[in-house]
Amino acid sequence: MQYETLVGLLGGSLGTIIIKEILNRINKKTEFNRELFKITYLRKLDKAENAIAFYYNYQNKVIEMKKSVEFVSNALKDEDDKDYDMSIIMNILEQTGKALTELGSDKYYDINSINLYFELEDKETWNETDLYDFLKSISETKSIDCDIQRWLDIYNSYLEQGDQENADYYWEKAFDLIPSYLESIDGMIKMLEKNRIATQSSIQKIKSQLKRY
Repeated sequence: MQYETLVGLLGGSLGTIIIKEILNRINKKTEFNRELFKITYLRKLDKAENAIAFYYNYQNKVIEMKKSVEFVSNALKDEDDKDYDMSIIMNILEQTGKALTELGSDKYYDINSINLYFELEDKETWNETDLYDFLKSISETKSIDCDIQRWLDIYNSYLEQGDQENADYYWEKAFDLIPSYLESIDGMIKMLEKNRIATQSSIQKIKSQLKRY
């Protein structure tokens, strides 16, 4: 009887120790997972804040550029005013384009790491074809800019010499490029708007996925 009682007591103590150890390990694992979750969340939050700040800044620059290009387009389409100052028009495009060029520079390379934490790809709102069309519209507009500027430089040269006939000839050559110039500008406006929508979509995706985390 004493032997059975002793075995029972030892067995009970041993079982308690084992159970406590199991519970202790479970608690440690739970605490580890909780800490890992916290670290991951804070990491995602940091990336999300940086990305959203960038996207908002980028979006505002796109809107500014779109408004500037729309101004140029409307000025060129104005039937009541054909006395264009092409230097002003090209300066508007150049200045608004500098902001986007800066935002695409290497100093913002770390923004792309947001894709490690969030699923942002949406080929419906923006894809490689859209990017190609966007860059193509900018390139075409810039090319026509250069052609117009070349004819205007010659125009001004003849005008300074008092040669109105030749000056008028080169003014007309610059003026003849307006239709194709308008077409490329309108293409740029279209792609800028699509890019703006895609940027806004990325912002909403980040916010939505962060809330679910």
